[in-house]
Amino acid sequence: MSDTKKSEGESRRGLKDDEMAAVIVAGSIVVFFAVYWFFEIMSVRELLEMAYG
Repeated sequence: MSDTKKSEGESRRGLKDDEMAAVIVAGSIVVFFAVYWFFEIMSVRELLEMAYG
């Protein structure tokens, strides 16, 4: 019986670790795209400024 409780605790912790890893990866992707698009917009604005003064 204690083996069952022990395995339940480990599986819950494993699930919690997997959820945390998923949140970190998703957050990293969102931050990457936000930074990427910020610099893309700045680049386009600079090119338009050079083209039209």
